[in-house]
Formats: sequence, C-alpha cells, structure tokens
Amino acid sequence: MQPYSPISLLAPAGKTGYVTLSETTANDLSLELLTEKLSPVTQEQTVLKRILMQLPVDREIIEYRRAVYTDLKKDPALCRELGEIFDRMQFSTSDSMRTSHGKAGIWELIQRLRELENYSISVRRMQDLFAGKDFRSEGMRQLADYVASLCRSSGFAALSEDVKVLADDVAGIRSMTLGINFNSEFAPAEAGIISLNSYVFTEKGFLEKYMQFHRKRHPEDTDLQPFTILSHASNAPDNRDMLMNNLTNLIEEMLPQLTGKLRRVLRRYADTSGSVLGALRDETVFYLRCMELEQRLTAAGRPCCMPDFSEEDTYLKDLYNVRLALWDEKLSIVCNDLQFVGKRRIFLLTGPNRGGKTIYTQGIGLAFLLFQQGVFVPCRSGKLRICDGIFTHFPADENQTLSLGRLGEEAERFSEICKAATPDSLLLCNESFATTSHSESLYIAQDVLKYLCCLGARTCFNTHMLELAEHPELLRSEDAVCEAVSLVMGKRDTPEAFRVRCDKPDGRSYAREIASRYGITFEQLRENRQQ
Repeated sequence: MQPYSPISLLAPAGKTGYVTLSETTANDLSLELLTEKLSPVTQEQTVLKRILMQLPVDREIIEYRRAVYTDLKKDPALCRELGEIFDRMQFSTSDSMRTSHGKAGIWELIQRLRELENYSISVRRMQDLFAGKDFRSEGMRQLADYVASLCRSSGFAALSEDVKVLADDVAGIRSMTLGINFNSEFAPAEAGIISLNSYVFTEKGFLEKYMQFHRKRHPEDTDLQPFTILSHASNAPDNRDMLMNNLTNLIEEMLPQLTGKLRRVLRRYADTSGSVLGALRDETVFYLRCMELEQRLTAAGRPCCMPDFSEEDTYLKDLYNVRLALWDEKLSIVCNDLQFVGKRRIFLLTGPNRGGKTIYTQGIGLAFLLFQQGVFVPCRSGKLRICDGIFTHFPADENQTLSLGRLGEEAERFSEICKAATPDSLLLCNESFATTSHSESLYIAQDVLKYLCCLGARTCFNTHMLELAEHPELLRSEDAVCEAVSLVMGKRDTPEAFRVRCDKPDGRSYAREIASRYGITFEQLRENRQQ
C-alpha cells in the first residue's frame, strides 16, 4: 500500500482560498500568450493556464508558494534534475489509467510494466536528489518526506525488485522468428514461434547477403524481392492493423508463461498509481517555467522581484507589462511606478491614442496575478496589498454584442462586475462606455466612477473622456471612501513617451498630435492641395 498523501506544492493542506478568473479577464490579460511564452508544450500550456486561472486570495497560500519558489530558485541544479525526472515520468497520472490485468493484452501489460518501472526509478531518483537538502518551505519538506515514506513502505522494495526482474525478462526479447505453413492455395494455414531473439533484424543481415549472391548466380530470377523492414503504425486503421492483432493473439498463445507471469505480478500492484506524483509534476512544472521566465527577463535587463506584503498601500517601482516584454524581448520598455496609496485608489488615465494606456492597465493586472501566484513580479521593488478578485472591462468583440448592442453589452458586463466587486478588488477598465455618443458616455462613466469612489476598490480607468480627468474632485460624493486622481500618459516621440505622471490632461495637444501624424491638420491639408 502507498502512504496516503494529500500534499501539494501550491497550498497547505485544507486551504481553499481561491477565486476563479473569468474567461473574459483571462483574455483581457492575454493569459493565452503568457502560457505560450512560458512553455512551447501544448499539454504544459493547458496546465499552466489552469493554475493561473485560480487566483489565490489567502495570504497563507501565497506565502506557502513563495517559500517553495524561493527554495527551488536557490538550487538550479536541483531544478534541472527534478525537471528531468518529471519529464521522464510515463507512469499513470490518474486512477483511470489502471487496467484490469486479467483482461489486458500483452502489450497493455508491458506498457503497465514500463509505467511501474518509471515510477520506481523516478521515486528512487527523487529520494537521492532530496537527501541532505535543508528545505525551508513546508511544501518541499512535505514532498521530500512523502518520497522518503514511499521508499520505506513495505511494498515499494518488493515492487522495485519484481519490476526489475520482469523488465529484464522483457528487455531481453528484441525480436522473434516465426514459422508459417501455407495451404494448397498458398494462404497461411498455421503459424508458430520458432525462437525469441536477443538481437534486432536489419536489412543488412544474412538474408540480403544471400540475395546478392543468388542474383549473381541467377540473374534471370526477378521474382525474389529484397528484404525490407516495415514499421508498425500504432494509429493505423483497423483493416490495416489485422496483422498486428493476429500477431498479438499468436504471441499470447505461444508465450503463456510470460503473459501469465506479467498478469500475476502486475495484479499485486494494481493499486499502485503515480497520480500523486503526476499532480506534483504539474505543480513543479508551474514553478520551473516561471523561474525560467524570470531568468529570461533578468538576462534581458528587465527588473524582477518578489514584493513585500502590505495591509494598506500598494506601491510597485519600475513596473512593466510582462506580456509586452515577452512579445519582443529586444524591445526597449519604459517602466512606470504604480501607487495605490492612501485614498488615491481610482486612476483616471488619459493620453494619446496608442500611447501605452492599455499596456499599462493590463500590466497592473498581470503584476497582481503573478504576485498572488507566489512567483516573481515584473518590477524593481515594492509592496502590494492582496486583491480578492481581478475584474476587467475591455472592449468586447462585436460578434458578442449582437443581441444587446455594444453599449448594452458593456453596461450589462459592468453591472455584473459591480455586483461581485468588493473594496479589496482590482478593477481594470479600458475605454469603457466609449461606444455611444460622447455626452452619453460621459454621463454613464461619471455615475460609475462615483460608485467606485464609494466602493473603494482599486481601479485603473483609462479613457478618452478628458472631462472626467480634468475635474476628478466632482466624482467624490458624500459617501465616498476614496478619491480619483488624474494620470497622464506621455506623448509618443517625446522624452516623456509611455511615461505615466500625475497631471491634468491636455486634450487639444493629443488631438493636434494625432492630426499632425496622419497629415490632416488644416495647414497640412491646404499645403497638400496646393501641391
């Protein structure tokens, strides 16, 4: 019997302090791209996205993860070896993989044998790897203890020995020689195994030499064809797989001793499953891929750190959008500070088109996400107060707004966000309510922002409605618990490009810059006509 273990590298036993991000938020934060950059392996991308979608909101869970991440990060050699061990694992990762050995064919029995062999080898390698390690994190200590308890369990030594003996028996068989009798119509009538061989047939063997000799002496014989090795395709259609199916039946009939021995031994270990280590493999891959990402960023000169916890303010120095950094690793990126301090919790972010407002807004969400996942944050230093949920309100695909219209869809989504958000939430709004007339957009946005000032949730509201940012004090009602502040994104092609500063917006300069860039100022249009 295996020792029961509910261990996880992602959370202490019994802790369930998570919220699930919506698919909309995952899309707005570009989690698909992030997982693709974390790993090129599709299966790993699925695992990574599943973990990222579960946002820890319990400080104990986040601290637990940070400790595991720090333990692994301090020992690159251990990480490499652990990665190799888990990459090698081919054993069962779920109880459904376990087969009823009484009904299994010889190939299924051999596959199960290989799973158990890899299981035994992997456990032993991890035991050797963890020996003498002074882990500081509870998660890594529990993993080391679990592996040690597996090796000490009464059945593990027997399993290792039985698997080794069986594997040696099977490994020694590299080929077989079959004898086939034909009937009067030259159809196969009988077949039998002549010998089991320890060597592999090749096209350069005795038969080819014989045919070369035969052709020299009998050049008129053109019917004798060269010996060719044909590989069996495991995904071949059933009608092409008949030979392999018949061969399987033949082997089981001719080798009852080997088949029976496999069934008897494997039946003893029917309850042995690698499901616990399989789950731990997914969790370890999460940490390893995040560490590899951090190494790539620091190698490119990007700052990374693990900010401190804060009970009140959030301050991150030199924050940048990790998605942008991964999109083009040679791109020169401007870092900005993030300050949700005191009562300044609502940011009204204005600036020119394509000036970086969306990138900055999205970067805030990714910073909170990575911090609460217990790994690095793309900034130089800081402190952060945990949020209890990340809500995004970005423009939707027009195909998703046909029934309600774009404004109706936006309003419905925002209503749902307000129902779920609390003072500890994080709201990220990108050009919200910009799909109707300016006056209507302004009216809706003012009411929404007044409510958010009463709620007190940290919010970044990037907008082209400059009136909101020109007089943020008008958004503060009697019930307000926080205040809105105006942030301005610097204009492109200036020393202040992509830099965020606390200031009032300058709408005319934005419009003038855009008009000038595309050649539609009055002077440019008149000059073009004269030419």
